[in-house]
Amino acid sequence: MRNLNHISLYTFTARAIHSQLAIIGGGTAGLNVSAQLVKDGHFILQNARLLNRMDVINNETNGKGSTQKCMFERLSSCENDPEQNIIVTMDGQKYTYDQLIVASGVQRDYASIKGALEQLNNPEAPVGSIYYYRYAQKIDKMIREFEGGKLIFSEPPTKCEGIPSNIVFLTHERLSTRGVKCDFHVYKANDSIFGIPKYSQILGELAHEKGLHCHLKKRLIEVQDHKVIFEDIETKQQYTSDYDFLHIVPPLKPAAFIAESGLGDSDGYVNVHPNTLQHIRYPNVWGLGDCSSVPTSKTAAALMAQTPILIKNLIRTWKLKQNPLPEYQDIKLKIVLRLYFLSCLYFEQESIAC
Repeated sequence: MRNLNHISLYTFTARAIHSQLAIIGGGTAGLNVSAQLVKDGHFILQNARLLNRMDVINNETNGKGSTQKCMFERLSSCENDPEQNIIVTMDGQKYTYDQLIVASGVQRDYASIKGALEQLNNPEAPVGSIYYYRYAQKIDKMIREFEGGKLIFSEPPTKCEGIPSNIVFLTHERLSTRGVKCDFHVYKANDSIFGIPKYSQILGELAHEKGLHCHLKKRLIEVQDHKVIFEDIETKQQYTSDYDFLHIVPPLKPAAFIAESGLGDSDGYVNVHPNTLQHIRYPNVWGLGDCSSVPTSKTAAALMAQTPILIKNLIRTWKLKQNPLPEYQDIKLKIVLRLYFLSCLYFEQESIAC
């Protein structure tokens, strides 16, 4: 047998994988825009690549109902170089692209609230949140077992006020049905109950009728055992309150790679033109959904309005070599859904009165 008295070391550089289109993010935004692009016949699967944290996504690829696997890559974290059109993953794999759509959503930042994670992860602590599935299961159990006392609902500055309102009214309905006596308090960092003055007034009246106490311009900064600390947005004065039930809406932030790669605005969101969804600096980069700087509500309804605009402008500028459409034709779906939500509340109220 031949003796091996030395070992030669070799280093290998991973070959870059190229796609005509790369999409970062496999949530609602990424799946919606990728499905629409393939459905409309703009791309075949081999030319579009979706990068996200999940392993496999099955997607409807044509109108005949056949299901195939998308060109999909697991992505724990990444770096992006828009100057070179390169995405580099944590394991060193490189992906190049002609066009890039950033649809990475936002991240829950419970850690920015002192003590929040400790109480959320404590099964005995009456603290939950519908923004993470494990904490949502906990909040459901808390509602089912609640026997009365003081409930606090906290909400940071947000552009999606519908979901925080939903959990307040739904919790009130479930406990009222059981006849549980409760003291409801809603602390909002925003300066109004709702972003649209007309409906803010209606929701304020509804909250008053249901005995809900609303505290505006108050931001949750610390969670302790059966005690919370809020800070006034303007005066910075701190307020302490006891609680028997606490629901936390976490602050939300964009992924760090957006700012680190130079794609972000001053707040770290993908810096796109609000009328075209094309990046301000890089014409082959696009953004939509919660991670974009578009000044709409951070909702799926707003995303559905953005998707056809992005696709139309992407095809116009890249394939047809034309200028993007000059105006974001927002169909205001989010307003329709909010009106539906309000009408349901009033219908319920009138039905009980009758």
